[in-house]
Amino acid sequence: MYLQIKDLSFSYGGTAVLSHISFSAPKGQVVGLLGPNGAGKTTLLKCVGCMLPVRQGDILLDDKSLLSLPPKKRARKIGYVPQSSGRSMACRVVDIIMMGRIPYLRFRPSSQDRQIAFEAIERLHLEALAFRQFDGLSGGERQRVLMARAIAQQPELLLLDEPTSNLDMKYQLETIRLVRNYAAEKQVTTVVSIHDLNLASILCDQVVLFKDGAAFAQGNSQQVFTPENIRQVYEVDVDIAEWQGRKQVFFARL
Repeated sequence: MYLQIKDLSFSYGGTAVLSHISFSAPKGQVVGLLGPNGAGKTTLLKCVGCMLPVRQGDILLDDKSLLSLPPKKRARKIGYVPQSSGRSMACRVVDIIMMGRIPYLRFRPSSQDRQIAFEAIERLHLEALAFRQFDGLSGGERQRVLMARAIAQQPELLLLDEPTSNLDMKYQLETIRLVRNYAAEKQVTTVVSIHDLNLASILCDQVVLFKDGAAFAQGNSQQVFTPENIRQVYEVDVDIAEWQGRKQVFFARL
């Protein structure tokens, strides 16, 4: 396995947030993290991305611990797209995307760096926005720009926190298609936090269902998305149907 999360636990102060999380994924596979708000999905992404200090467990990429790598080497291996863009940045879109090349720069961007950034712009269909100000974009447009920045980084591991949360239906489907195609084409292992179980069923090769900071169930969506699992984790009753070989979840009653 290319990515291995081994017995990872994390606490804020004395409060346990993650408890003994373990899973693995080969190159090119998409792993979905699902569960209610506060279940620990974003915290796990930040631990895997070495943005939070891991005090128990390990994170291996190609059998090497990410925790032991210098920050610049880690930045060449891990791309991260947050759930929101945070504070506004008064920069052009093209400059934001070029930031993905920072781990590779010596003095100034090379022609290769610029080519890689423009390829990311094309992949995300951002040509019309490339020279607009980032802080003048909608939330969904900003999300696509941050995705392009992460792709320009050419990571081996891509971490996405709710990548479809600010997008309308068209761009939700486009983003799912992009992530799946990019992961397969570039053989990038991808871990994505996502709320929509039906989108996760389409996007993810395997899913980890969280409850109270622990992995309640994991496997492919066929195995994990059952009425009983969803009732125990989300406290709602659902019906499950199968469409084109994938599970689809419906509310049993309102």
